[in-house]
Amino acid sequence: MIDDDHWKRTAMAQELDADPRIGVVHVIDQDEAVQWPLERWEGIDVAIVDVFDENAPAEIGTDVFSGISALDRLGDLPVRTFAITPHCQHPLIQLRIHQAKADWLYHRWEVNDPDRLVAALLDPQPDHVPQRPDDAVLRQYGSHRAHTNQAVGLYQRSALSGLLRPGIGIKSLHLPRRTVDAFRVEVACSGFEGTENLSTATRVHRAPRWPDVRDFVLTLLGRHSTPSTEVDRDDGGISHGVSRR
Repeated sequence: MIDDDHWKRTAMAQELDADPRIGVVHVIDQDEAVQWPLERWEGIDVAIVDVFDENAPAEIGTDVFSGISALDRLGDLPVRTFAITPHCQHPLIQLRIHQAKADWLYHRWEVNDPDRLVAALLDPQPDHVPQRPDDAVLRQYGSHRAHTNQAVGLYQRSALSGLLRPGIGIKSLHLPRRTVDAFRVEVACSGFEGTENLSTATRVHRAPRWPDVRDFVLTLLGRHSTPSTEVDRDDGGISHGVSRR
């Protein structure tokens, strides 16, 4: 179980572990899950990942949906991943979860008590397999070819990490212009084409403008154009490692 709130994850782990069909084997937070050596996931059948980080809204420029990084880490392992998310998601967040190869995706209201969560874990439904948004929708965001989690990783490893906020201009970053321009090019190389109406001939020679790249990354981080959800009122971010007994 992975959660930034120790009390919540401990209480939920105890409730899940009380069911004779479920065995909770680890309770860790999202950052720890990403850093775990791959061999530590051996023997875990299912990782329950609540993608929302309840501490992130009070921060600037961090990933509100940092649990997706844990999903991405586990995407090529034999561990099945059970993602839990707020119920109103931006298409680019949907794309992040799909590209992270989550096996199932449930909204919080669907698994908001232990009995419902156990039922979903033991019998996950095919209609809860994460779906890629339609290309027509993604084109509106210049993102039908975007590798979204790659773009998030580029940001987190860059000099811009922790600095982005809505409306911020290049000067306010207090970074060399060439650093920002290099970041724009890297994001473009990850597949983001931008939303400007450029001809094909122009587009291939030009990275999207800074406001476009900024807003794209902020949207991926859950900090721009993201509808309010029940998490904005009172909820948290959980990821759990469990096995069936």
